[in-house]
Amino acid sequence: MKFSTSKRSVFFAALSSAICVILFGIQAYAQPTSLRLTEPASGSTLRAGTSVDLVWDTTGTFRSRFRFDWATSRDAATWTSIVANRLDSLPTANRGRFNGGFRVPSTATESLFIRMTLLNTDGTPSSIQTINGPITVVRPLPTASDSVIRGRVARGQSLTLRSGRVYALDGYFFVDSLAVLNIEPGTIIVGDTVGQNSAICVNRGGIIYANGTPTRPIVMTSSAPPTQRAAGDWGGLLLCGRARINNPGGTSTLEGGIANIATGDGVFGGTDDNDSSGVIRYVRIEFAGIAAAPNQELNSLTMGGVGRRTRVEYVQCSYGNDDAFEWFGGNVDGRYLIATATLDDDFDGDNGWSGRVQFGLAQRYRLRADVSTSQAFEMDNDAGGSFNQPLTQAIFSNMTAIGPVQNNAWTTGRGENQFNSFFGAAAQLRRNNRTSIVNSVFVGWRRGFEILGTGSQGAALRDSILVRNNSWYGVQGVALQLDGASPAIPATWLETSAFSNVLSPASVTPAELGNPFIENSNAFDPRPRLSAPYITGASSFTRPQESSVAIDDSFFQRVGYRGAFGAGEAGIVNRWDLPWAEYDPQSFEYRSGGVTQRVVSVRNTNTLDYQALSVTVFPIPAQERLTVRYNLPLSGKVNIAMMDMLGNTVVVIASDIQQSTGVYEFAVNTSDFVPGTYFVNVMTERGVTTQKVTIVR
Repeated sequence: MKFSTSKRSVFFAALSSAICVILFGIQAYAQPTSLRLTEPASGSTLRAGTSVDLVWDTTGTFRSRFRFDWATSRDAATWTSIVANRLDSLPTANRGRFNGGFRVPSTATESLFIRMTLLNTDGTPSSIQTINGPITVVRPLPTASDSVIRGRVARGQSLTLRSGRVYALDGYFFVDSLAVLNIEPGTIIVGDTVGQNSAICVNRGGIIYANGTPTRPIVMTSSAPPTQRAAGDWGGLLLCGRARINNPGGTSTLEGGIANIATGDGVFGGTDDNDSSGVIRYVRIEFAGIAAAPNQELNSLTMGGVGRRTRVEYVQCSYGNDDAFEWFGGNVDGRYLIATATLDDDFDGDNGWSGRVQFGLAQRYRLRADVSTSQAFEMDNDAGGSFNQPLTQAIFSNMTAIGPVQNNAWTTGRGENQFNSFFGAAAQLRRNNRTSIVNSVFVGWRRGFEILGTGSQGAALRDSILVRNNSWYGVQGVALQLDGASPAIPATWLETSAFSNVLSPASVTPAELGNPFIENSNAFDPRPRLSAPYITGASSFTRPQESSVAIDDSFFQRVGYRGAFGAGEAGIVNRWDLPWAEYDPQSFEYRSGGVTQRVVSVRNTNTLDYQALSVTVFPIPAQERLTVRYNLPLSGKVNIAMMDMLGNTVVVIASDIQQSTGVYEFAVNTSDFVPGTYFVNVMTERGVTTQKVTIVR
C-alpha cells in the first residue's frame, strides 16, 4: 500500500495519537464551553424512588468528564451527589446518557434542581455547568397500616404477623440465623413510603413460614394506594441459604446494597444442600425491585444459596423492576410460579443453581422491557462462563411463556401494535450453563431460543442440555439464535425429530389460548382450548439414554400436556392460579380486615364463592361457546351436566370423576344448542350447585 505525502502525514499523526492512547491511556480533546442537560427536563414531573436516565447534548463533549448533583433550591449551599465522575465516551450508545443514573429522592417537592458540571482534567469542578429545574417530585400517600415492623427478628426469637392485618415495613427488615418469621394466611405487608429502601431479607439459618391458602394468600406489595403503584416501590423478598454455590470461596452477598458481611445480612452460600429457609406458599409479591443504587435493582423474589428443603410454590411476582424469580446457586425447587409484567427476566438462574421447576407461567406486557434485554428465561453458570462447580443445571417442565408480540407484523416502538425493542428471546442459555427446558409452550416472542457460547453449545450437543417436547407459536425472528461459537450447533437443531419440538412461527393463533395478551385485567386467560394441539399426549418424562438430565425424576408430575395448564379427565382444566393469583394488582384495595383474593362476579346472580361449592358461567348470554368455572371446596367425586328448562339432560360433561380441592374450568360448544334457557349442574357427594345459562343467536 502506498500513500501520498499528505496522506502519510495524516496516517502518522493518527498512528501517533493511537500509540499515545495505548501506552499512556490519554489523548487531548477540546473541552466544551457550554453544557445542555436534556433529561430530566425543567418543568417535568418525576415519581419518588424511581430511577431515571440522565441525558445530555453530546456536541463537543467527547471524552469529557462530568459530575451530577441535585438540590431543592437553585441557590442551595449544599448539593447531593448523583454521580461524581461520568465519562462521555464510546461506545456511541453510551454517549450522552446514564441509564437509570438518577434515583429520584423520596421527598415530595415542586423545586428539585439537577446540576451538571464539567470536570477539569485533574478531576476538580470547573465553572462550566448547567442547571435544570424546577422539577416536581410526587410521592403517593402510604396505605394505612395496623403496625410497623422494623429492624430484625433476632437470633433465637420469633415474630408472628397476624391474618387480616396490614404491616408496614420501615426500611430493611432482617430475619437472623435461628430466628423465625411466621406470616399467617391473609396477611398484608406493604413496603416503606415510596422512595425509601425497604425489603424483607431472611439471612442464613433464619426461617420464614409464609404459608397462605388459595382463598387467603399472603400479599407483599407497594404502600401506594390503588392506581398509584409502580414497579420498584419497595425491595421484595430475599432468601439467603446455606446450600452450595459456585462463587469462589463458596459464599457471596446479595446485590442491591442490602448486604453487610459484618452482621451476616445478605450473605449466602455454604455446604448444606438440604438446608431449609422455610415455606413460601400462596404468596403474591407485587411492585418490588427498588433500585437501591443505579442499575442495582433488587428482584421480586431473590434466592441465594437456598436449599432443597425450602418449599416455594404458588407464588406470583407482579410488576417487578428487575427479575421476577432469581436464583443464585442453591438447589431449591419450585412449583406453580407466576411472573406478571416483569421488567427484565421472568426466571433467572446463576452461580450453580440446580433446582427443578414444574408448572410456571410468564405473562409479558408489550411495553415493559429492560435495557439489558428481557427474556422469559436467562440462565448462566456465572458472569464469566467458567466451569466453577456446581454448574447451573436447572430443569424446567410445563412452563407457559407468553411474550409481547401478538402479531408478527408488529414493529418495535411504543405505539399501538408495537412492542419494546429491548425484548429478546423466549429463553437464553449462555455462559456455560446446563439448564434444560421441556414440555413447555412459548407464545409471541421476538426470537425463539438462544444457546450462546462454547460451553453451553457443547453441552447441548452432548444432551447435557435438553430442549425437548416444547412448542413455539408466533416467533417473529429466528427460531434458534447462536453466536458462532464452537462446537457449532446446526440451525435446525430444535427441529431434530427425536426432540419432538413443534415450531409454528408464523402466528400465535395455533396456540389456542383463551385470552393471553390482555394486560392489567383478570380477564387474562392462559388456559388452552381443548382443541389445542399440545393438550394431551404431548409431553414426555423419559430420559434419553445418553443424557444425564433427570427429567425422569420423581419430582415431576407425569402429566400428558405441554405448558402450565392442560385438560384433565373429561376435558376439565384445574385452574391452579385461582383464586389466589391477581392479574390486576394496580386496582386491588388492600386494607385492614380486607380480603387478599378478588371475588369473581360476572353478574350479581353469577358469583363464584371460593368458600363453598359454587359455579359461574360466562359470557352471558352465550352464543357459540360457554365457559364454566366451579369451585370444589372438598375433594370427592364430581358429576356435571347441562339441563334444559324441563329438566332433561342435554349433555353430560363428567360422570363420577375424582377431583381434589380447587378451581376448575371447562368449555362447552353451544353452537348446536337451541336458543333458550339451560342450567349447569355440578353435583358432589356433599351437595349440588346450579347456574342458569341463556343461549342466543
